[in-house]
Amino acid sequence: MKNKIVLGLGIALVAFGLIGKYSPSNILKPTVPAVENYVVDAPSDDTLLEKAQKVVSVLEKSDDSTKKSDCLNLSSLYSDMAILIELDGEDKVIPDTASIREANSLAGKMLRLKIKNKYPDLAEAAKELVVAAIGDDDVMLDEELRSKSADAFRALSWAFYEGSK
Repeated sequence: MKNKIVLGLGIALVAFGLIGKYSPSNILKPTVPAVENYVVDAPSDDTLLEKAQKVVSVLEKSDDSTKKSDCLNLSSLYSDMAILIELDGEDKVIPDTASIREANSLAGKMLRLKIKNKYPDLAEAAKELVVAAIGDDDVMLDEELRSKSADAFRALSWAFYEGSK
């Protein structure tokens, strides 16, 4: 009798595991592993560090339940964008500062985070950091400005990483 109970419980657990793994919601929405690429070192430039700390400060004021995941996703995205800017020498996906500002403003939308109104003053703080690095003029990127742009996005990545804690 005990063996039948243990066997029945084992079959139920296996069935439950299979049903969960192959449920319609898991089959229709397969998970895609994300590469987590956070910048964990503070910016070495004092101006970028100051601006990044303002971003961290805005994030620390939030008690939203999704703050940690929002911040880590944005940290990884900004790190990836810094890499894209650096690698963009020949392909010119991001040819000018206007494209960089547009990429910054679309960051939350690209991940479908729905962060609008969750973090008051975040957009302005992030914009201030980018403007501090690349200025407010719309110009084509040269090697120096491309490097400064990548540094700005790494600083944002660090700020969101810190804000996730």
